[in-house]
Amino acid sequence: MFSKSTEYALRAVVYLAKNSSEEERIGIKTIARDLGFPESYLGKVLQHLVRKNIIFSSKGPTGGFYAIPETLNISLLDIIDANEGLSFFKRCGLGLVECDDEKPCPIHDEYHVFRDGLYKSLSEKKVKDVLEDLESGIAFISFNEGVI
Repeated sequence: MFSKSTEYALRAVVYLAKNSSEEERIGIKTIARDLGFPESYLGKVLQHLVRKNIIFSSKGPTGGFYAIPETLNISLLDIIDANEGLSFFKRCGLGLVECDDEKPCPIHDEYHVFRDGLYKSLSEKKVKDVLEDLESGIAFISFNEGVI
């Protein structure tokens, strides 16, 4: 549903929120290995998130990427918006340019309900909620090093 870079961004932010801090930065090689993502592509995604102040980075021998406590209060929608924008929530389900309320496509009403519901859910779900779901066992994300 979302672009590959947004999938990477969502999983990487959750990973960093769980495993890092300003004192405990994680290098790109470790993140890429643990998430099973290509290092060069992930690096571009993470740098973009740094520019958007979703996550942070530090250069040098003890450098790496990290999340701060405020990262826990970022919504999944904020991460999506920072990565690829919110045009997904404005598009027609069939990709028609001329689709709108006055000239609807065959799935306009049904897709509108789905799209608006997803928007609401993603805007309400914070990184801390995802971590709570993972820690309670009601959800999981597989990493190369196991499941959290």
